[in-house]
Amino acid sequence: MDKIERLLVFGDIHGKWERFLNVYQKVGFNPEHDLMVFLGDYLDRGENPVPVMEWVLEHFGSKNMIFLRGNHEQMFYEALRDESLKDGLVDFRIESPKYLWGDNGGKETYRAMEETGRLKELTTTWMRLIEKMPLYAEVEAEGHKYWFVHADCNPEQPLENQRAKTLLWSRNLAKYPSLHQGEQIIVLGHTPVQALRLGSKPCWLSQGRLVLMDTGSFLENGHISCANLLTKEVWQSN
Repeated sequence: MDKIERLLVFGDIHGKWERFLNVYQKVGFNPEHDLMVFLGDYLDRGENPVPVMEWVLEHFGSKNMIFLRGNHEQMFYEALRDESLKDGLVDFRIESPKYLWGDNGGKETYRAMEETGRLKELTTTWMRLIEKMPLYAEVEAEGHKYWFVHADCNPEQPLENQRAKTLLWSRNLAKYPSLHQGEQIIVLGHTPVQALRLGSKPCWLSQGRLVLMDTGSFLENGHISCANLLTKEVWQSN
């Protein structure tokens, strides 16, 4: 792509299929002119994760679409990677990957997958997909460098040198935006703006160099949000 006309980013979806589709249709993505980055957490908590899973499977690898891995994809992967499915999510060891995933919204995803009658197929295809999902993306547009990660990063370290646990789980920049003194624009999901008492829309902090995109998709008063980072135009679910 010679010139990106719209640099689009989606916040966390969390199995809210209808809300996601509502926003995606509003945006009118054009792969010839737009670049769209998804920040991860496609699954869990929401009541309709399977259509989201199937949509991501269908579009992964499409022109000018980037799908990052979130901590919920990581939990899914670790819970089901080496575990038998015959016992479902029954595991009373609090430290186990199965328990962690199930207790953080995985039960809803697992139940929805079971109801399709294609549990094994969906699990296998999604596991393979997660393995392909990058933990970060770096994009240059209109003279700025953009860093996309699901949860957090150290602005002073190259992305390729950062710990996966930080990229997937931490919340330092979201809680303490002043930690970012660099020139790159860092775009995060993972931490709902509602938890930080910042309203319910994407937030530009640190003189616009830190963007928070998780707008509480699974909350009653939450939204799924997409933003054009070049203009700060925002689309949200109804």
